[in-house]
Amino acid sequence: MWKRPVIGLVLLGLAEAVIRPGPFFEYQDRADAEVGGGLEGGSEDVHSKAFATQAATVSAKTVTLPLDHFGNHPGTLENRYWVLEEFYQPGNPVFIYDAGEGNAEPSVQFRLADSTSFFRQMVQEFNGIGIVWEHRYYGASSHVNISLTTPMEEFRWLNTAQALADIPAFANNFTLQSFPGTDLTPASTPWVFIGGSYPGMRAAFVREKYPGTIFASLSSSAPVHAQVNMSVYFEQVYRGLNGLGFKNCTSDIVAAIRYIDDQLSRVDTSAAIKKQYLGAGAEKNSNEGFADALTYIYYSWQSYEAEGSPANMRSFCDWISTDPETGGVSGEEGWAKSKGAKFASDRWATWQPLGTVVGNLTVGRPNCRLDDPFPGPDAVSWTFQYCSEWGYFQSSNLGPNQIVSSYNSLKHQQDICYRQFPRGLSSGLLPPSPAVDKVNREYGGWDLRPSNVFFSGGEYDPWGTLSLLSEEPWAPKGVRLTQNIPEEGISTPRGEVFGYLLKGAAHCFDLRTTWPDGANSRRIFTTALRKWLGNFKKKTK
Repeated sequence: MWKRPVIGLVLLGLAEAVIRPGPFFEYQDRADAEVGGGLEGGSEDVHSKAFATQAATVSAKTVTLPLDHFGNHPGTLENRYWVLEEFYQPGNPVFIYDAGEGNAEPSVQFRLADSTSFFRQMVQEFNGIGIVWEHRYYGASSHVNISLTTPMEEFRWLNTAQALADIPAFANNFTLQSFPGTDLTPASTPWVFIGGSYPGMRAAFVREKYPGTIFASLSSSAPVHAQVNMSVYFEQVYRGLNGLGFKNCTSDIVAAIRYIDDQLSRVDTSAAIKKQYLGAGAEKNSNEGFADALTYIYYSWQSYEAEGSPANMRSFCDWISTDPETGGVSGEEGWAKSKGAKFASDRWATWQPLGTVVGNLTVGRPNCRLDDPFPGPDAVSWTFQYCSEWGYFQSSNLGPNQIVSSYNSLKHQQDICYRQFPRGLSSGLLPPSPAVDKVNREYGGWDLRPSNVFFSGGEYDPWGTLSLLSEEPWAPKGVRLTQNIPEEGISTPRGEVFGYLLKGAAHCFDLRTTWPDGANSRRIFTTALRKWLGNFKKKTK
């Protein structure tokens, strides 16, 4: 049965955590979600609450790293990291939490100083050392300021291989003044890598590539298989909404998208529907840019599902599923079947937070410029990464469940790469299409099976479709998920994955302490880690 919408939610606009346009994991959105904002007790301003109260607790340190681990370029960068050592007892592990594709600083204090942080809890449980690591080219860990005017040549060292090589370069020289007689390098101390999303990919890759450095890893919600077409991202939103009882809403979204595409396809109606949705000036944008804007409502799904900030999928579905004249709520088939697709589209266009969502995610507010490059430093760096290596083009999920305009095509997603980096192709640093086959060969893709790694994921996670837990048609068939702990140093066979799927969950839900089933997932990993640690052997010189 469909879920009766909750009517009358206060529409306050978008909370701080937002998804930028494009195939972006959105580091900050994930960071806020791990605190639990939006799922338990409403939207929580983690920056003013958890972080600010601990603002002076943990200070940043830096390590000098080579820009080029594999060549002769003499350049270096100062890479930031933060250390929690209050629980440490010699002989216990070093845990490194990878902050991934974003500025690590805003969430460091929560991860290391707040008692509700899963990472702090894990470090304390094992009496270990906790490190938050900032990825090269993000935050302050870059040799150059990142912006739209950064010369293309400066991105030569932003790739998976160089970023992974940073970890052994750091770990093999790690010391602490408070433990001067203790060898904290991987030669004598086990290092455990923790990551979710893109950092979850890195958790698996770094164990595979550098097993002498990283002893074990927790890889949460990690899309380790690179793929250009990731239209399935929106298919998962559709499935999740239906699974949570919003079938009336998805029926109307599908009908509205067909109507919108028809309006966009005609010169005499294209401008009008853009202005109807986003106001005067919106008609100056391309159909593709407008289509992008309509996807923004879905990007909070991965971290909050239907909840989160007031501008969420629940409030949207409440609005589109309610007849404004009678107050009645649609049945499972939605309103479009009886009132027409235009009715569903009109309801969407009059949803109050829509302008706020789009305004927070575009350039030139309030001029509604939807076709401009993404200016934020994190978006610049990540766009280079996915355009050069990973793909993940979130184009329209064409077919019976289509909730995204057809104008959001694969070609349009590739054009975003060219728009973002006009000299990308001519410089030779940006391939005509992301080099997904190359990175899958290099890092394993579907065949990745490093030992001492636990893979977790959520049933409705859009990124889970390219993870080892995927059941999509293009994923290998017959792969069995097991919670039987492999022996230390022994990889599972190709037909088996040591991991756990959280029912009803989305992206990195096991990395939050407010999601009940997350504790079960983390418990499997910590139980396995204790078993594996029993076989850790110090290296002899």
